[in-house]
Amino acid sequence: MNLPLAERIPPKARILLIKLRSIGDVIYNTSVYSSLKKRFPDAHLTVLVEPASLDIVRSHPAVDEALCFEKGAFLKEARFYLNLIRKRYDVAIDMHEGTRGAVMCFVSQAKYRVGNKFAKRSFLYNEKVDFSDLKPHYPMDYQVALIKKMGVEFDKPLPEIHFDDASRLRAEQLLASKGIGREDAYGIIHCGTRKKYDQWQYKKFAQLAEAFPRRLGIKALLTCGPGEEDQAEEVLKNIQGTAPVFLTAPLQELGWITRSALFAVCHNGGYMHLASALGVPVVALFGVVNPRIWKPLGERDIVIYKEIECSPCNSKTRKPECYEGDAECKRQIEVDDVLSALETLLPEK
Repeated sequence: MNLPLAERIPPKARILLIKLRSIGDVIYNTSVYSSLKKRFPDAHLTVLVEPASLDIVRSHPAVDEALCFEKGAFLKEARFYLNLIRKRYDVAIDMHEGTRGAVMCFVSQAKYRVGNKFAKRSFLYNEKVDFSDLKPHYPMDYQVALIKKMGVEFDKPLPEIHFDDASRLRAEQLLASKGIGREDAYGIIHCGTRKKYDQWQYKKFAQLAEAFPRRLGIKALLTCGPGEEDQAEEVLKNIQGTAPVFLTAPLQELGWITRSALFAVCHNGGYMHLASALGVPVVALFGVVNPRIWKPLGERDIVIYKEIECSPCNSKTRKPECYEGDAECKRQIEVDDVLSALETLLPEK
């Protein structure tokens, strides 16, 4: 009978952990780094991600190297794959499960190429892990279960987000430039979404921002992700009174800014998982996706989901107005629903 994989891996192994896809997926992936490093303290751990997620892993104390894959011309990608071979990894762990991640795992030519036994491209692994008996439920559970089956122990797996001090200083300077001091109380409204059909109406975001100082007694800080500035501008166009503070920032700076907020209001997405992992209470607006699996996992997080007949939906059931940013599942969420939830999160005076 073979020994558990952890018993066969050399102490000073070069380990490649592949986790592509979105920010939310990578945030949950951070829950395995410290346990891997604790089991293999002399190993060199490389985490492979895509550009949007690089800031999530590059400052993690258990990660020795953050490797970034960027899609591009054939020659550029070929050089990337050639570099994987040159690094001579002992272990490659595919936690992506898509075709690209499985190919990267295989191309690395690592002695141990690890992945989910039931993944479509599992023939590219030589260590096929069946963790179905652990009955994973949430996205983080799947990632932890795979590493557990390798023979790595966990205490209480949780996402671990680490940002550098230089980004904290830049975040403080950015807030100061917008008139927000260290003693100012503020809440974040993160209005952006990559899916227009999952957008809460801009007018409601504007009404929510206007209500922060009047009803909650705090400042409103409007943010969005890269490429979503036009959505924030639409919110600002609908402001009738005093405009909220609006800023955009790289992910690490936005993380520090979020840490100091009383709460964050946002759609389901990468920012929601980031804020929750940082311990900031989140009010998450769900519609297209059922929150049963993808909800934020913080103890004080609140999900607002109306669960109408067509939600969750797909491209076959989605209505024309959804693609115009006026989906019924979001239309039924009222501003007062959000404000009532936020009031429960405010510290008692």
